[in-house]
This record gives sequence, structure tokens and C-alpha cells, in this order.
Amino acid sequence: MRPAGAVPRGVRRAGLGADRGAAALEYAGVLPVALLVIFTAFQAYVGSTTIERVDNAARTGAREAGQRYDPGLCPLYAGRAMPGWLNEYTITGGHRAVHGADGVHCQVRAKLPLLWKGIPLDYTVTRSVTMPLG
Repeated sequence: MRPAGAVPRGVRRAGLGADRGAAALEYAGVLPVALLVIFTAFQAYVGSTTIERVDNAARTGAREAGQRYDPGLCPLYAGRAMPGWLNEYTITGGHRAVHGADGVHCQVRAKLPLLWKGIPLDYTVTRSVTMPLG
């Protein structure tokens, strides 16, 4: 004998299967948005790190060349300070007068690396530093 209110085997109650698969559907809807947020945050991190590294390389090049009294050494020392993952960059430097005194000028330009290839974003980070000789 069956207890009172029991449903026979193979018979579904109305409304029991209505929410079936809702979690998977919500997951599939939220996943692209979550991935976009994650990739955008990582691209912002790469951008800020690129700016910091380019600034550091320009300062290092100008400082080292100024300490050695040779403005021509700026590209050498700035190049040594550049990280290996930053491939597209140019370094220029040389002599520059600063308030009537001799100085060293170092400029570093680097193209911002992008995570998504083919996106027409062309950002170049430029940092210039001028320091006195000595």
C-alpha cells in the first residue's frame, strides 16, 4: 500500500521540472561578461606595467649616462633596463643643455602590447627624462 499523497512511479508532479537547467543557462549567460571583465582588467594591468617600465628605463638611461659623463650611453643603459616581454620600443638620447648647464636627455617609446590581436588599438607610451651631468 502507498502512503496517502504519494505519486505513482513514472508520474511527474506538475511544476517539478520547470527549473531544470536554469543554473546552466545563467552560467552560460554570465560567462562571456565575466571573461570580458577579466581580460579588460588584465589589459589594464599590462598597460600600467608598460608605463612604469618605460618610465624606469628612461630614468635609468639618463641617470647612468649622467653619472658616467657620457650622454651617448643613454640608449645602452635604458635598453638594459627594458623588460624582455616588451618587444617594440625605440630609445634615443644625447646631450641637452639644462638651464645653461650640460645635461643628458633620454627618451623611450614603446608600443603597448595587446592581448587581442587584430584590434585596431595603437597606443605608444613615451617617456622623456633629462638629468644633469655628474
